[in-house]
Order: sequence, then structure tokens, then C-alpha cells
Amino acid sequence: MSHPASTTAFRSREIARINPRLDKSLAGYMLAAGAAGVSLLAAQSAEAKIVYTPANIRIAPRSSVPLDLTNDGVTDFVISNWQYDQVSHLSIIHQQVPSNGVISKNQAPGPAADLPLGVQIGPNRFFEGVGSMATQGSQSGVIFFSGGPWKDAHNRYLGLKFLVGGDTHYGWARLTVTAKGGIAATLTGYAYETIPNKPILSGQTSGSDVSSAADPQEMLAPSHPSATLGFLARGADHLAIWRRDEEAIASTI
Repeated sequence: MSHPASTTAFRSREIARINPRLDKSLAGYMLAAGAAGVSLLAAQSAEAKIVYTPANIRIAPRSSVPLDLTNDGVTDFVISNWQYDQVSHLSIIHQQVPSNGVISKNQAPGPAADLPLGVQIGPNRFFEGVGSMATQGSQSGVIFFSGGPWKDAHNRYLGLKFLVGGDTHYGWARLTVTAKGGIAATLTGYAYETIPNKPILSGQTSGSDVSSAADPQEMLAPSHPSATLGFLARGADHLAIWRRDEEAIASTI
């Protein structure tokens, strides 16, 4: 014996069948959307042409460190920290390739610029083959002179130009320098753009990490070992980078 009420309830729970044409259209749409997603991921991977190498290398007095931006076994630059008598001097020098160079301070011949985060490094900048970074003279623990843009610089960037297979590439190296009774430096990372003649921003580690160049006035701002409002304004990612650098440098002390 059937019960009309229960039969109606059962029918109300029946799954509605999709029109075959609509079902086919939906299936085609899903396939197209999936293909588009794969294409988008492939495009993003193709654009990620920056190679970043983290580092924690201390450059002690009377020592030098080779800088191989491409990690191919060929030295592109040498960062030297030499001491003559009571004078310490930190500098960066191209390695056997005269066209390799470092961005000069104030777009003119002179010391190596201590770039802040987000400055464009490319064909429109002035490069020098040798860049003086910091100099200090001390005797019996007393400092009698010191100078250079990298004196007590914290997480600043060298802007670099170098050749790979005859093509010009651009990159950066990040350092923190202390000048207290002698100069010491720590190399905390470096990166380069694999596409020839394409600019890179200082601190950029992928195609989307830094979207715009820093305010040119920031180049004149002092670099302090503290979490400034500028880092906070750039967001949590950049603050995290600052914290990692602090930990890396602290581990070397």
C-alpha cells in the first residue's frame, strides 16, 4: 500500500538530471579552465628568471671573498678586506673582465654605492670597475679616521654588471658592514637576472618580489640596523627578510 506523502517526499529528493548538451558544455569549460591554469603556471615559471643565492659569509680583516653570481665556478668579482699597517680598506673589484662593474655613488666616478632595497640596476646606471666601500684607520683601539658609504651599512646592496658568455647581465650582492676598531663585513645573499640586458631591482629574488623602485631620496637615507618604518611599509615579507638577516648575522658573532 503506497503512501502519497512519502512518495512525494522521495521524489523531492531525486537528483535532477542535467541536460546532455549542458553537461557537455560544462565538461568542455572545465577542460578549458584547467588548460588555462596550466598555461598560467607555465607562463609564471617562464617569467621567473632571477636566480637568488642566500649566503652567510663573513669577510674578516686581511681576507677576500670571490663572488660567483651564476655559481658556475667562474669568479665575477672579488670583495677584499685588506689591512695595511693600521688602515683597513673594504672594496669590490672586477675579476679579469674589465667590462664588469659596480654602480658608483652619485652616478659618477667614485666609491661603490650602498643601494637600499628596490633600486633599479640596469643599463641606465653608471658602473665602475673598482669600487671602494669603506676605509678606517685605528691605532691601539683608537679610531683616528673612517669614511666611505659602506661604513656601518646594514643590509645594503651592491649593484653589479657582468658578462656571461659575452652577454651583459645585472645583479646585486647584499652586505652588512661594521667599522669598530677595524672593518668586518658579512655577505648575506646575491642574485642576478638570467635574461641579458634586463634590469633587476636591488633585493629582488623573483619576478614578483619587488614591484617598483624605491624613492630616489631613499638613496641618501642612512642605513641603521633596526626595523624602520620603511620596512614595515613594505609589508611582512620584507620584515621577515630583515629578521632572517639579523639572525644570520648574529650567528656569526
